[in-house]
Amino acid sequence: MNNLFLSDYELVESIESASPWFVGLYMETFLDNLNSLSNGEYRNEFTYDIRKYDPLLLDENILDIYSRVESLLKIIKGNRVSDALRMVLNYDTDNIYDIYARQEAIYLLSLIKNEKIKLPTCN
Repeated sequence: MNNLFLSDYELVESIESASPWFVGLYMETFLDNLNSLSNGEYRNEFTYDIRKYDPLLLDENILDIYSRVESLLKIIKGNRVSDALRMVLNYDTDNIYDIYARQEAIYLLSLIKNEKIKLPTCN
């Protein structure tokens, strides 16, 4: 996977584009499927599946979901996974999906810290 420089501003922009709840809830799935997501056909199918099975996205335009997917991949390619997850923790809202995303971010950060999940090395 090719490395991408992602400034702090671009990181915030990517998180806002994807939505903090999406970053928190989907980061582990993206990390687990990163090699497959490099394939455009698989990424398109994955995007349709997300829309089909996530009730929050069921009525959302597929292009908007594709934008979320691309934003999350940009965060990963920019080697900013941990930074993004910490930003999800600081996102101040009481929306139930944001609360779940924060819990997932805490869990994922602990897995990263304990080296149970190894972040991809982008070059």
